[in-house]
Amino acid sequence: AVVSTQSTGSSSTAGLVYGWVDLGCIFLSILLMLFETDPNIVLIVDDKSSTVARACFAVESLTVFYFTFDVLLRFVVTYEKLEFVKHPATWLDVFTVGPYYLELVVDVTKFKSLKVLRIARIARVLKLIKKNKRLLLIATVLSQSVSELSMLVIVWSMCILVAGSSFYYLEGDANEDIKSGVDGLWWAVVTMSTVGYGDIAPVSTPGKLFSTVFVYISMVFLALPLTIIVGAFSKQYESRKCMSLKKNQSAYKSELKDVQ
Repeated sequence: AVVSTQSTGSSSTAGLVYGWVDLGCIFLSILLMLFETDPNIVLIVDDKSSTVARACFAVESLTVFYFTFDVLLRFVVTYEKLEFVKHPATWLDVFTVGPYYLELVVDVTKFKSLKVLRIARIARVLKLIKKNKRLLLIATVLSQSVSELSMLVIVWSMCILVAGSSFYYLEGDANEDIKSGVDGLWWAVVTMSTVGYGDIAPVSTPGKLFSTVFVYISMVFLALPLTIIVGAFSKQYESRKCMSLKKNQSAYKSELKDVQ
């Protein structure tokens, strides 16, 4: 019943309690991960005999056991077990708990490269998407806009290639920061994203004029994906709003029939 309330989004007491516990474990695991990145804490945590290391391991074990229990419980109660196994959300859950069980078998202090697997805990934040209808709406909008956004990425790549190469030939001889065409491409990426790190800047007059034009073109280009996403979001929001209204109207009519 608890799992069904989580999947259907109903507001039963069991579903609310289960949902809040799930959110608490997600945030607790993320906070623990950030806590362990402190340089002073890293040395203590790597020493398995310390009290802090034992406390961190206990908290991590608690959250991982809960996430494991959650996946196994949903697998047991679901009717479409094959679809459950194929679903990307299931693999996301497995991916977030897998490194913990690997560390129980392999000593990551002896294999420093395996420490990068701990970054999998960041993916637990993505579990929040399943818990919030608004986040699900955003994910749906982005998935429906893939074709339009992919076309923009192709155009963006072409602009980066043309602008970066042009900037290299305009600034290559006068600018010491530009040593190859790759540096020109990096300048184009930073400029087109309007970030502007400042590590590469034009020094010649042609380079400055070209950069000015490219900056304004970049500002216009960045507005295009926002227009696509906002338009798709509005359509999806209105569609769900109409569906919710129709559902409430049908429920109201059924209640009137029962009263009569």
